[in-house]
Amino acid sequence: MIKRYLTIILAISLALFMWSCSDPEEDDTTAPGAPTSLAFDANQSGDGQIYLRWEAPDDDDVATYNIYRDSGNGTFSLLISVVETFYLDSQLDYSIEYGYKVTAVDDSDNESPFSNEVNLMPLNLLSPATPTGLAIKAHNIPNDFEVNVELTWNANTETDFAYYKVFRSATTPLFSPDENSYLDSVTGIFYIDEDVTPGNTYHYKIIAYDIGHKDSDPTIVVSDTPLEVPILMRPIGDVENTSLTPTFEWSNVNEAVKYKIIVRTSSATGDIWDFELDATTANTMSVTYPTNATTPLNGNTRYWWFIAGYSQADGEINVYSEDDTFRTM
Repeated sequence: MIKRYLTIILAISLALFMWSCSDPEEDDTTAPGAPTSLAFDANQSGDGQIYLRWEAPDDDDVATYNIYRDSGNGTFSLLISVVETFYLDSQLDYSIEYGYKVTAVDDSDNESPFSNEVNLMPLNLLSPATPTGLAIKAHNIPNDFEVNVELTWNANTETDFAYYKVFRSATTPLFSPDENSYLDSVTGIFYIDEDVTPGNTYHYKIIAYDIGHKDSDPTIVVSDTPLEVPILMRPIGDVENTSLTPTFEWSNVNEAVKYKIIVRTSSATGDIWDFELDATTANTMSVTYPTNATTPLNGNTRYWWFIAGYSQADGEINVYSEDDTFRTM
């Protein structure tokens, strides 16, 4: 009899132990209720964004929410899983109407039916800021066959920024940026205009656009001129018996604001004198090698010289002349 009781007690104890070790949710196959009141919150949405809110179901075992999106092709696919009852979808295309549905998923991975569906187009409220820092540099470097105008500016920081349009006038800085003055579209922060002619002044403005095609105000106008090449007039042609303090003369080109003269001991290196002087209204420019120069010219010696021209007083060299030679007496 005692043995029988012990057997019953052991059986009951084993059953209790097995029950205590079992997962009470192992057989949970009941999906939670669907989220409700899925809606768009305009107060929390910025440009190119859709902010969604919804109400949680009454189930206390909801772990996450699956957000499904239709990107305009008629098919809903899983976008993301979140634990909150809200989600901000960003960097959306303004031309697409997006559809959204949400489901709840419990601790046992049971997924609820879909919430109500909402169909929305992202907001595009703000225009891009006007680009800043627009700078211009014109060049005419004959030896490099480089005649161009280079524009640079600071990048826009809007998350929905798309591209810039470059506008140009070859006649007036008071032009309007429109289809007649449109030059090109770029996504970067520089532009090189190679369709230019030395001696002509060009004027530019930049406008920023977002992916919804809203535009900024135009920048201030910037202007510059690829200078014509100065013509060396004297001393030239390896002329001999040149003074040790020669006077250098060259043509004054249109729109130049200053010049630099460089004298060298060879065609490529050995600079011994450079001197800057402002441009005048005269047809020619001239300067004399100083008698008190740090490096005086030597007798019976060949020297090379050339001119650099500037179109902006504090800018880079715009143009170089060809070089020429002379020989001192």
